[in-house]
Amino acid sequence: MEYAPNMYDPVGYEPYKQLEPNKINPNGLNMRIPARGTVARPNYHTIFGTGDSAVRDLMIYNIPKDSIAIAEQVLRNPIPLNDKTLEEGKILYSRYCTHCHGEAGKGDGLVGQVYKGVPNYSVGDYATMNDGHIYHVITHGKGRMWPHGSQMTPEERWKIVHYVHKLQQGG
Repeated sequence: MEYAPNMYDPVGYEPYKQLEPNKINPNGLNMRIPARGTVARPNYHTIFGTGDSAVRDLMIYNIPKDSIAIAEQVLRNPIPLNDKTLEEGKILYSRYCTHCHGEAGKGDGLVGQVYKGVPNYSVGDYATMNDGHIYHVITHGKGRMWPHGSQMTPEERWKIVHYVHKLQQGG
């Protein structure tokens, strides 16, 4: 006797598992071609600017959490740096980062005052963090900082990277 067999054996068809032919679908396969008119989900693969020289890519991000050194070497900010981007980065920074890192990036936000160890962007190694490092930490978190990759799009993260660079310079 088996209690709740549907907990052990899946009820629905597994798309990548083909134990026996599927009698309902053509060719006996579980997977089917998407219906005509299906709209694909966005993958944040975006082009910025105009012309061949301005084409940029958000770099579909698949660097593992424990590979921050790879992110530092490989990732470069694809969002053009301009006043509009900095302004949007400031708004996003105030929404997601100020409570810990403070308005000026000194690590003196309300949460940062209680939980010590929040970095000051303009001191020591934090003043020289590059694009890839900052983006990776925003995406996956580091130390006490939780990951924010599920809360904002890659484009928003890159805009915050630009604003953090401004804070690194003390501005």
